[in-house]
Amino acid sequence: MELELFRQDLIQTSTCATGTLAVLPLTEEKKTQKVAAGDLSGVVQCFSVKKGDFNVAFKTLPSAANKVTSLVLGKGKSQRDKIFVAAGNQIKGVNKKGKEFFRFNTQLTETIRRVDVFEKNIWSAGEYVHNHFIEAKDKALYLCPDRINDAEVVPLAGPAELWPVLACQDRYVRVLRGSEPVYEAPTPAAPVSLQYVVDSHDPQHRFPNAKEVLYGTDTGTLVQLLLEAEAARQGFTLANPKKQGAVAAVYSGIDFTKTGMNNIVVGREDGGVEVLDLEEAGQLRTVYSIKLTESINTLDGGFLTGLLAQEFVMHTFSGKVISYAPPGGGLLVSNAEQPARGPLGMRSKAPSSVQAPGAEEEERRASYFKQIDRLRGEISALKQDIEAERQRFQVKGGDTAMLAMSAPFTVQDKCKLEVDEACYVLTIESAVPIFTVAIQCNAALQMLDVPSNVAILSRSPPDEANGNLTLATYRCQDSTNRLAVKFKVREGRSANLSAFVLPAISPKACVVVRHTIRPLCLHQRIVQMDTSRPTNELLITGQFTGGDAHNWMTGLLPDIPPTLPPGQDGASYVFQNTLLGTQLLCRYRGGEARFVSDLVSTLGIIHEHVMREATNAKLRVNVSFNPSAQSLQHSVALVWPQLEKQRTLKKTYSMLEGLAELKMQDGDISYLSQEYRSVLDRADKIRQEYKEQPQHLDHLVALIKDLYLDYCKLTGVATPKQRLPALEQLLNDTSSTLEQLMEFLLGQR
Repeated sequence: MELELFRQDLIQTSTCATGTLAVLPLTEEKKTQKVAAGDLSGVVQCFSVKKGDFNVAFKTLPSAANKVTSLVLGKGKSQRDKIFVAAGNQIKGVNKKGKEFFRFNTQLTETIRRVDVFEKNIWSAGEYVHNHFIEAKDKALYLCPDRINDAEVVPLAGPAELWPVLACQDRYVRVLRGSEPVYEAPTPAAPVSLQYVVDSHDPQHRFPNAKEVLYGTDTGTLVQLLLEAEAARQGFTLANPKKQGAVAAVYSGIDFTKTGMNNIVVGREDGGVEVLDLEEAGQLRTVYSIKLTESINTLDGGFLTGLLAQEFVMHTFSGKVISYAPPGGGLLVSNAEQPARGPLGMRSKAPSSVQAPGAEEEERRASYFKQIDRLRGEISALKQDIEAERQRFQVKGGDTAMLAMSAPFTVQDKCKLEVDEACYVLTIESAVPIFTVAIQCNAALQMLDVPSNVAILSRSPPDEANGNLTLATYRCQDSTNRLAVKFKVREGRSANLSAFVLPAISPKACVVVRHTIRPLCLHQRIVQMDTSRPTNELLITGQFTGGDAHNWMTGLLPDIPPTLPPGQDGASYVFQNTLLGTQLLCRYRGGEARFVSDLVSTLGIIHEHVMREATNAKLRVNVSFNPSAQSLQHSVALVWPQLEKQRTLKKTYSMLEGLAELKMQDGDISYLSQEYRSVLDRADKIRQEYKEQPQHLDHLVALIKDLYLDYCKLTGVATPKQRLPALEQLLNDTSSTLEQLMEFLLGQR
């Protein structure tokens, strides 16, 4: 069964944070449900829709100092129609008419990113700290070892005893009781969204006492977690083979497919929305999907525009509040004026029940045209406001430079490592259409194509005198609010990446976003190291503290918290190189830092970075290195298949043009060998592969040269410079073997 849903754009707010929309419960008067929404301009508003009429119950004034970062409904029996808003470090409560009845200044130093309220209990989650207050007094505090991406409270010990559940960046879902974690559930990737589901997706009722939590990861997977007071069980998993965006929001409260079990709605950072149905075999199936042009920040549902059918509603980054209703619900009529969208975003035929003339269709059509009249009235009022502001601006002198400075626009960005391709993707999303994005970096980046981009890439020659080794510009051809910049970078040195975002508005303004590329940028956190590998060990001792060693690590590797775990003088982390698959163990404390890896170059980069930082801090350290020839051979063997593939590709590409010319001149090429005819048959594929990775061979050759130099430096072997050209020639020679290369690296030839 595939669903048919109709889109309805309800209102437009300012740009918003995640989790800032909630649907109030249905009242006894059986009117449509009200929707409360907050945004980053500090506005909180509550509205409802009845027969096409939009009624605003209340709307607060904007406040730049009170950006709404979380908006929820109370969980107590008498609080379910009460709205609780977090802004900065304040929490306030308002009723459905907009009257403020509660205000609490938490005195926290972090911005509250998630709030939950049950009776006299308040839970707040910042970036690293989770607090529990009772009657506005501190009850418990938990300092998380890594960033808190989302939080929920779940009744694990009874209906009135709620325990916090945290989704943490270090790939754990933590269940708290008071100030202590009860247990930690490992996750396949960093969880970024969390949703407690009251009606569990457990048709066989195998775990009747378990509470279901759905979490989405930054790699785009959705996972079911069944929580109990003592332990957690993992349920179904929705994979992400199409490499869609991270799961930013999850909702499960409506049974669209009428199977007796609520469907799951998933909203992604790249604008994808999917409605999932759980089959009897326990597999998830997509019954509806659509792609928007901006990230989905919040999902909820209810009887929003009518009482005939429930619909789900979403709040996007730019502030659009959009609902999707099944046939027979919502405001839209199915006719040529308003084509509907079906599964996978394709146009759908309207159901016969909607097409048939009748009182219901006439009422829907009337409400539809009433909405059009309302929108036209709003546009006319906005035009008058713009004209009044323009006249006021001219009276005050009309300084466009000051206007540009006073009219900033919101940009959200994320620079994420793509594990499968060992590259980075910088995603930039703007509240207004993007005109141009200029990229500047003091490291050489290999810019890659992104098929979804509607922009033209222009590269400029490097400006080495000013340290600008990468200069590129993306010029957007169509109106778009989202742009992805994909690039590859070599490990070795730290770099600074800046993106200058220019909007398609006048007068021109610019927002700059910056990211740091760390020396070991291609490494990702993993849970456990493979001890069967041959490894090298680097040991650094001296008069340094655990905090000093931790600062070295934050400058070297991504995904490390800015501070040590609470109450500890050291830490231990395991990483994996996404390009080669090699691993790294970092274990350090005050006076000692130990690094174990099967790739010598990784230890060479760590050695160089630590020695530089220790020298700048005037710390005396001692270094010892325990090499392994087996580890060197193991590392080279990991690189060798890629090297062989790339140099064969380069050789094949170089002969392709000559063979193509022969084919054009002679026509009959039967006299050519089977190898050459095969090259001509695969001409398009060879050109595409070479276009995608023109510098990959050079990168692999440089990697093995660095591996050789690091091995010699750490083992104290003098490396004559005249051996490097011979090594490069050996690496580029398609007839050379792995055995010959190892003999060269170990000085046997």
